[in-house]
Amino acid sequence: MNLDCKDLDCPKPVLELKKALEALSEDAIIDIELNSVSSIENCRRFALSQGCTATEAKRSDGVTVMKIVKGFGCDVVVDKSENILLNRTIFVKTDRIGNGELGKKLMNGFLKTTLEFESLPRYIIFVNEGVLLTTKQENSEIIASLQVLASRGVTIYSCGLCLEALGIDPASLQVGEVGNAYETMRILLSTDVVSL
Repeated sequence: MNLDCKDLDCPKPVLELKKALEALSEDAIIDIELNSVSSIENCRRFALSQGCTATEAKRSDGVTVMKIVKGFGCDVVVDKSENILLNRTIFVKTDRIGNGELGKKLMNGFLKTTLEFESLPRYIIFVNEGVLLTTKQENSEIIASLQVLASRGVTIYSCGLCLEALGIDPASLQVGEVGNAYETMRILLSTDVVSL
């Protein structure tokens, strides 16, 4: 099956891929055409989460063709840490809590303090100006805390559409992965959510 998902806004490429995977029998192959970094990342991650394999080839016109094979898969579960991951998500909508410098200090303090607990959130999702906390060098102290959380098993996503809207290259992401609307809503609807 061939899917043309070029120039589609998030989360349409993932939703198209999901529909295609549901429609196909086992041992099927999907070639999906993509031309944005966030769509490539999101489709790859979704395909892998469904037990598929995904390989990519970039054409001379800048389009990436991802070949997704649906069929037998084998996952090895690795215990990343001894921490307890709660069924909880921290949803970060801005780069500060409140206003001004105090707001920046509060955000830094809250995220850094999270490291002191054995029970950690399963996810931290950054949207809107919150993505500045995972990409900008001036937030290096917060990024360092987030990198430790990631090493302890916390999954960190930064909204791909938000990165694009703010003119931030997804390659400048310092921690975690590029997220998408489909995965974000799945997480928000299946976990307890704390907003910062």
